[in-house]
Amino acid sequence: MQTRQLWLDLAPKGGAYRRETFVEGQSNAQARKALAAWKDWAGGLLALTGPSGCGKSHLTQLWAEDTGAVQYDLAHLSRTLRGCLYIEDLPTGLDETALFRLINAAAAGEVHVLLTSMHAPRQWPNTLPDLTSRLAAMPTIAIDEPDDVVLTGVLRKLFTDRQIAVNQPVIDYLLSRMERSTAAALTTVERIHAKGHDLKQNIRLPLVRTVMAEIEQEETT
Repeated sequence: MQTRQLWLDLAPKGGAYRRETFVEGQSNAQARKALAAWKDWAGGLLALTGPSGCGKSHLTQLWAEDTGAVQYDLAHLSRTLRGCLYIEDLPTGLDETALFRLINAAAAGEVHVLLTSMHAPRQWPNTLPDLTSRLAAMPTIAIDEPDDVVLTGVLRKLFTDRQIAVNQPVIDYLLSRMERSTAAALTTVERIHAKGHDLKQNIRLPLVRTVMAEIEQEETT
């Protein structure tokens, strides 16, 4: 008789970004190096850009843990700026005047600032000529789409969190078919987990093929 896997959803809740769950690879190597050298940032700030699910938020939280950085909202920027700050998902909520002041404070050595966005700073909408020039000159590091090393690590971690053992052919098949992002990896693993639970089947390549076919069909309708 084939042993059934134990179907307990032990995946982490709340989106915690832990150091031990971050997967290092070539796609995020430059970003990791830049964040480690934060004291040397030109102008006291850095923009970290990349597509959704590439690891910007995870790296930001690890940097905050290392530096004691706190999250800031441009709409409620205080007069006193010190230490390390980070602002995520720009240009959402962009206050041009507040950002201009923050950039000047960083240039004066009052604060170190990490900004994250899906787009390069020069593409952020603004109407202040002085801000335009500063955005164009802002040091920027782009995180590429996750490479195979990163996605393999992410997939294995997601399956392990759910107490699911998968073989390498399953990982290889997913790498060849799924969208290349950690967000897509999470959605895909959740779908595979649910399908296996519903059918009371172990996670093997035939089941994974079925799930991927369903996902691809949904994307075309």
